[in-house]
Amino acid sequence: MMRLLSKRTALLLIYVMLLVLGLLAFTMKYLDHASTWVQHPSNRHLHANGRLVVSGRVYDRSGSILMQMVEGRLTFNEDKTVRTAVMHATGDAKSNVATGAQTAFRARLSGWDLINGAYRFNDKLGPGSNLSLTLDADLCAAAYSELAGRRGAVGIYNYKTGEILCMVSTPSFDPENPPDVQADPDRYEGVYMNRLFSAAYTPGSVFKLVTAAAAIEHLDNHNFRYHCDGQLQVGGDMVTCSSAHGEVTLEKALAVSCNTAFAQITLELGADILQEYADLAGFNSRLEVDGIKTAAGNVDVTGVKGADLAWAGIGQYTNTANPLNFMAYMGAIANDGVRVTPRILKERGILSFIPASYEQKRVLSQKTAEQLKQLMRDSTITASHEEKFKGMELCAKTGTAEVGGGKQPHAWFAGFLDREDFPLAFVVVIENGGFGRSAAAPVAAKVLQAAVDAGVR
Repeated sequence: MMRLLSKRTALLLIYVMLLVLGLLAFTMKYLDHASTWVQHPSNRHLHANGRLVVSGRVYDRSGSILMQMVEGRLTFNEDKTVRTAVMHATGDAKSNVATGAQTAFRARLSGWDLINGAYRFNDKLGPGSNLSLTLDADLCAAAYSELAGRRGAVGIYNYKTGEILCMVSTPSFDPENPPDVQADPDRYEGVYMNRLFSAAYTPGSVFKLVTAAAAIEHLDNHNFRYHCDGQLQVGGDMVTCSSAHGEVTLEKALAVSCNTAFAQITLELGADILQEYADLAGFNSRLEVDGIKTAAGNVDVTGVKGADLAWAGIGQYTNTANPLNFMAYMGAIANDGVRVTPRILKERGILSFIPASYEQKRVLSQKTAEQLKQLMRDSTITASHEEKFKGMELCAKTGTAEVGGGKQPHAWFAGFLDREDFPLAFVVVIENGGFGRSAAAPVAAKVLQAAVDAGVR
């Protein structure tokens, strides 16, 4: 009898242990996957025909409604330009945009969290949880208007707090009146892709800021002198420049964007050092913006020599850059070498009472950042940008990125305002837009002026 009881006790203990292990395994899976389970489009309590029908409102930083659910139908801002400009932030009515709030913040909008589940009510409007973004709707509308139908992206963020104030990608469309995208594929090529977050472009001369950072720390800047004849023979290849600049210092080389000088700098630095500084600048890695991962730019010069290496240091070769990542690098230069990761959520739901902590990473020494800042400021003045950016204390660099195939180059303009009251870093990229100076810089001038005039920071 005692032996039988012992066996039964042992079996009971085994069953209890299995039950406990099962509960632990379920709890772990619940914590890891519950949001995915409840947010799946097959959940008919929250979705209809694969679309979210239980949703809170989405606001901009000033409280303007960008998107809301009205009687089971998504509606957007009453201003057509605004709702078109922020379409990649809200998403369209069919949730085709990966960076749109409907997709990226589905759990928040449905009112879901691990403690309360779904169906939390707000403002007597029904189930769901409201969401505030860091974006300024009017600033986004200004950027959209300045792009004037050209493909590209505009980004502005506060390099002290990380708040993204302007995020615009084109082409876009009015989500209240969506077009037949397939009927006009050329016009709407890549329309669902947020080019600020998800694209990568040949950077051209804006990459010279990365090469300049390496030169500051590894070359003798006091004796820095190179001669530019308008071209440089490297092995059997020729590196060309826009003109013959004569003798140049590092300051002048950046100001006039001298290709031959930067080719010589790159060859003197070598592939390993260039690779190191490209990696520090954020190339070959992805930033995460409130859970949304950016595309990774690419710089791989491992074992590269000669003209290929020279062109890589100029921002050509096989280099690509993600606009948002590069904007964050501009912010790091402005912020004494410390990069504050951009963010787009202004409030953090049930944790909103806890002060936000901003992810920070040192990517440059303070001394190097200060020297780069001065070089960029001098470059701005030399390039005669001051007239368009009066009083802004602009530090910036243009880029004209050759893409081949008989196409116009990509136009870049990136930098920051060296002002305590407006700590803004920015990037403008226009696909096949031509010269950065004539195509991208005027867009930045208008949008930054709009930010300063409206006190957006």
